[in-house]
Amino acid sequence: MSEEQESHVNVGDIIQINKGVEKGENAKVIAVYTNSVAVELNRKEKNGNLARTVVNHSKYVVKS
Repeated sequence: MSEEQESHVNVGDIIQINKGVEKGENAKVIAVYTNSVAVELNRKEKNGNLARTVVNHSKYVVKS
C-alpha cells in the first residue's frame, strides 16, 4: 500500500481487511497510528462489546 493511501484513512472510515485471520471482514476505523489502524469488527465478543483489533496499513483497503 502506498504512503498516499495511508494518509487518506480517517477515524470513522470503513475498511476491508485483505490479509490475516480477519480476511474479508469490513471494519470501522476507531484510531489511526503510524503503521496501523485500530478497528471495530462487525461481531460481538462474549461480553457484548464489539470485537476490536489492530491492522497494519498493508493488510486492508479503504472502502469507498
